[in-house]
Amino acid sequence: MTDERRTGLARAGRADPLTPREMVAAIGGVLGIVEAVLPSLLFIVAYQVVALAAAPAPVDRGLLPLVVVPPLALSAVFVVIRLVRRQRVVSALGGALGAGVSAALALLTGDANENFLPGILTNAGYGLVLLLSVLVRRPLIGVAAGLLVPDLGGWRGEPAQRRTMTWLTVLWTALFAVRLVVELPLYLAGDRVVALGVAKIALGLPLYAPVLVLTILVVQAMAKRARPAP
Repeated sequence: MTDERRTGLARAGRADPLTPREMVAAIGGVLGIVEAVLPSLLFIVAYQVVALAAAPAPVDRGLLPLVVVPPLALSAVFVVIRLVRRQRVVSALGGALGAGVSAALALLTGDANENFLPGILTNAGYGLVLLLSVLVRRPLIGVAAGLLVPDLGGWRGEPAQRRTMTWLTVLWTALFAVRLVVELPLYLAGDRVVALGVAKIALGLPLYAPVLVLTILVVQAMAKRARPAP
């Protein structure tokens, strides 16, 4: 990757220290942070406005477009912004696709609660894959780090590195498990739209960012120790 400010675990491939500015860049930059938070926040606000207008009756199916379309449109705007700025659009496209699937489910079922089902299934899928990778002794954080950081290509042959990669993968598994433990009961309870929206925001970037930064710092430290002396 030639981009000077890499995002995600790819940032660990750089040997220079992770400054506060680089931490922001690693989690997607300012635009990435806005992309992660604003559509969900807009969904909550739109739902609250529609719900208050419809009270004491529940939100009618015909009003759901007023709730799900604005976040979807905003996600599309982020894609356009990245295209205009000639930036990578993978994360923005993923967000727009997720927003589209969520909106479609809510409109088809007439239940705003279904807007959160794709996210819950995604968390379950990621968590399960990470857990399985630990159980088969191929922790995915180690696999990714070995591909992204040349100095860690032989991590599986080093017991200390292998243990560290395993625990980092367990940490990521726990992240997705926490999201499921909080969000799944709310989803199954039904009509918990605002609570689900707040949980999604609170357990999204605020949980992801410190886990990612910690992972990058640990992987960089391991790479530094593994690097041959000049």
